[in-house]
This record gives sequence, structure tokens and C-alpha cells, in this order.
Amino acid sequence: MPQKIIFHIDMDAFFASCEEALNPSLRGKPLIVGGTKKDLRSIVSCPNYLARALGIRTAMPLTQALRLAPDGNFIRGTRGLYSDYSKKVMKILYKYTPVVQPASIDEAYLDVSLVLPTYKNNPELLAGLIKEDIKKTLTITCSIGISSKKVVTKIASKQNKPDGITYVPPGSEKEFLAPLPVQRIPGVGKSTFSKLSKYGIKTIGDILKFDKEFFTGSLGMFSEYLYNVANGIDDRDVHIGDYERKSLSHENTFLEDTDNMKFLKAELYRLLEKSCNRLRKHKLLSRNITVKVKYNDFTVNQRSMTRDCYSNLEMDYFEDAHLMMKQLLGRKKLRLLGVRFSELTEEDGSTQESIFVNEDKMKTIASKMDTLRRKYDFDIIKFGKTFKHRS
Repeated sequence: MPQKIIFHIDMDAFFASCEEALNPSLRGKPLIVGGTKKDLRSIVSCPNYLARALGIRTAMPLTQALRLAPDGNFIRGTRGLYSDYSKKVMKILYKYTPVVQPASIDEAYLDVSLVLPTYKNNPELLAGLIKEDIKKTLTITCSIGISSKKVVTKIASKQNKPDGITYVPPGSEKEFLAPLPVQRIPGVGKSTFSKLSKYGIKTIGDILKFDKEFFTGSLGMFSEYLYNVANGIDDRDVHIGDYERKSLSHENTFLEDTDNMKFLKAELYRLLEKSCNRLRKHKLLSRNITVKVKYNDFTVNQRSMTRDCYSNLEMDYFEDAHLMMKQLLGRKKLRLLGVRFSELTEEDGSTQESIFVNEDKMKTIASKMDTLRRKYDFDIIKFGKTFKHRS
């Protein structure tokens, strides 16, 4: 059986690159996709690399980006453009291997193990051909990570951006990962990094100074995942033709069984906040929500509904979710409450917006809350609905 070789294709500044491909006159200057110079309450959706060199980052308030690049090009996103380019990229990838797993609108995993003999068993040669095909066909660039492990491949694709290739030969995963900042591990954000830093864990290699039981006992988070990543362990396969996430959910088991509606209402909104925060993080939208309950006798029940419009804003779902929760309540107390979002699609500006609310205002509020939570902690800011009541 041939050695497993996996590619991670990561498009470079995807939204901005698509806009430049559509309108080449935008090239050569900082480009900020997210709003015009008059959209002062908007945020940055995607800066190109010239803008990033000036310190402009995704989710930054547009007013701040304007101060950093007053002469830059500021534009709103083009509806449907990014989804269209994503489909074109995937079509090119399928030319080289049938084992393609789109991971988001601008990322995909490829298992090229069986096709490598056609390319002199040289993964860098094949990666170069794919990159040039995308560049020549679509005039946009990508960066490619190569290894035998899915998580290592994803980390490697960030190593030489933009327009780069990083190959981690089988057996050298630990050596490659060791000096990298621990934040390069998918899922390690500012909050987790702060906790790890207390133990002197700054690089991925630092993780190996502790045994696996330390993470379970002392940190109580990620545990085996962090330890396995640092050791270059990942047995996941590339799944053909499907997104990694078909649904997204959060649930909470209470310390005591309860039927306190004020408590449950606050908890429901908090679950919606956490789920929608993850939807926005992964640039996903949903229109189907399920509310799940587990009663004190351990029986489970749930209700679902599908909206006319896609959204990733908790405000859009609360009333419907609250109604479903009330319908599920009876004479039994609850020991668990959960929400699940399905029918997911990429957030590319092409989906229908609600005509009954100020969508831009709600998106701005949610985005600013997301930014604060990434910088400090999730509970640094709350809606009044989530203030806990006694159960």
C-alpha cells in the first residue's frame, strides 16, 4: 500500500483575490473587502496582502483600516463571486485526484497517494502543477501544505503564504511542528493560548514537556488532541466530496434538573450565541435549527424548523428556538438543553437577507462581540438575555 500523502489547498486572501481577478485595476494597492469608505460601521471581510502588510486584519473595524490605508481600495463584497470561484477551484482540483474534500469555501484536502506515480512520486511537482493551473486559469493563487497527516498538512499550508508550497516528509512531522507557535494548532485561540502560557507552553514542541495526563488533569481541554498534534499523530482520512461539517451544535447538561423558564431561556440564548459564534468563525450560514432536550428520566425529545433565509446571527433564531423549547417542556424537569444548526452553506454574500431587520447593524454588533471574545474571553461581553437566573 502506498504511503499516504495529503495536500491542503488554502487559497490566498480569497475574497480579495477574486475581486482582483474580476477587476485587475484593483491590483497594486491595498484592497479591503468589506465596505466602501462611506461604510463607517462595517468591518473588514478580507484584506489583500498589501493591506495586511500595513496591519489590516479580518474583522477589524473599517474606520481603523481606513486610518492604516487611507489611499487603499475599499469595496463591498460582490454577491455570488466567491462561491462561483470556489466551484471553479474545486473543478481544477478534481482534474488531479478524485479524492477531494472541500473544507470551506477557500480550503480543500486532497489525497494524492494513488496518483503520485504519474508525477514521478514527487508531491512537490504535483503541487506546483496544481498551483500553476489555478493561477493560469483563474488568476488567483493558493498555498499548499503537504504531509501524511491531515492536521500537519493544514498547519504546513500556512507556512509559506502567499503562493507557497511546504512539504513535510513522512517521519519529520514532530521536527517540523516543534518550533512553531502553539497558536498554529487549529482550535488554539487566544483564550487557550493564555492558559497554556501559564505553564510555559509557547511552541508546539513545548507540549511534549508534559505527559498526556497533564493536559487532562491540569488543563481539562483538548487533552489528547494537543498531545497527538505535537507528536504528529493524526489518522483521519480525506473524505470524498463533502464538507467536514454538515451540522454544528452545542449542548449543556445542568448541575441540577430544572424547569425554571427564566434560567432555561438564558441558557438557550447562550447556546445560540456559542453556536452562531462558531458559524461566523467558519464563514458558514444555516437556515435549519433543532432544539433538543433530555428530561430527568433520561428520555430525549427535539423539534426543528427551517427558516426562509440563511443566517448566522443568534438574534434571528431566538424567538423560534424559544417557542420550540416551550413546546418541549412538560411536567418533567430538564437535565440537558441543546441546539443544532444544519443545512449549512458558505457565507459569500450571495444569500438572501431578511427584510424585517437591520441586517447590517446586527452583523456589526455580532462581529464586534466576536472580536472582543477572541481577544479576551467568551464571557467578556453578554446580552441581557444570558444573565443567569437560579435554576
